[in-house]
Amino acid sequence: MAAAWERFIGHRVLPKAALVVLAAALVAGFLLVRSERRDAHNAEVLDTACGGVLPRAAISGGLLPGDETWELYRDLDLTGPSGRGPRTLLRCSVQWDAYWGAGSGSLDLAAVPVLDFAPTGVRLRDILSASAAKEPRWATAYLDATTQVTADCPGGLPGYPRPVTRFRVHASLEGDGAEVTGAPEELRGAVAAAANHVRDRGGCGGPAVKPSDVGPPPTGPVEDRDEESDAVPPSCRWFRPGMLDGKAWGRDDREPDGVTGDDVDACSLRVPRAKPANRLDHVAEVGSVSWRGPLLPEVRTVYGAELAALSRAPEPESGEKSYTLAVWAESSCSGARTLSRVTVTTAESALAAGRADRILAAYLAASDCRAVKVLGKVWK
Repeated sequence: MAAAWERFIGHRVLPKAALVVLAAALVAGFLLVRSERRDAHNAEVLDTACGGVLPRAAISGGLLPGDETWELYRDLDLTGPSGRGPRTLLRCSVQWDAYWGAGSGSLDLAAVPVLDFAPTGVRLRDILSASAAKEPRWATAYLDATTQVTADCPGGLPGYPRPVTRFRVHASLEGDGAEVTGAPEELRGAVAAAANHVRDRGGCGGPAVKPSDVGPPPTGPVEDRDEESDAVPPSCRWFRPGMLDGKAWGRDDREPDGVTGDDVDACSLRVPRAKPANRLDHVAEVGSVSWRGPLLPEVRTVYGAELAALSRAPEPESGEKSYTLAVWAESSCSGARTLSRVTVTTAESALAAGRADRILAAYLAASDCRAVKVLGKVWK
């Protein structure tokens, strides 16, 4: 044995070769252990992230680099009855950093409710001012995402004071992996899986979200995505300037302002008069509001005195700079019990009195309202 060892250590090549083999075996063993630990850690991340709903095959097979260690940040799951109207239903961020060479990235996913604006009151000015408020960053983040979907929740998400029948899921993939073939399709699958998790936990009902439902966010600058600045709001499209002998809006005229919501539709507009009757008769104004559902009791309280004075208010005195006539009606619009108010403001009382009924009728007809009962008029 001693002689063999002497020959071995005296050989010019064998000792060095043996060291190389030993070092390679140690490195291979280290890498194997590290790989097994990394795989176990990554599997735990997938089991935890976003309620554990991310499709394992798609995530580990293409979206995230399997040879890197993933770290989970900002993980949150408030789906189901656990949260009281959270602004974020589901959220997770899986990030990675390459140990050797360049390369890092992240997969970020979030689900948020789509909340209608909450007016501070039921008067026209309150409704319009609430709708003009800037949306928070969490509500518009989907505009900068890689892909997104808006899902219906007919049963309503639990925990909110007002019905929330829609939510949005968006995801972004950045860094290594974003350009991998098949990544967009796999990312759509992850978004669809998260959306169905929210649906199931929230008791939404309705059809499941499919990967084909998921797509890129609207294009164009953020400030221009909702509607073009010169477009007439949907709640104002029923009106025609000719209803008050007016002319089309010009570049310098104030644009119509309108809101369309689950429980209220509102519009305020100014009409340039085509043939003014006097120096004050250059502009007429029209306002329209329709309230439904939970807003009706508050409307009857706020406008109690006005409703009580319908058809009993005296005619306006002459000599005023303008006259406003309010007309009220009850009806059924799209199957919902609705209370509507239209106001007409003109420089001559006769014009408002002569056109208010026809303007109200046009407004209700455009809103597909049936069983209309005109409650009366009152001068303001």
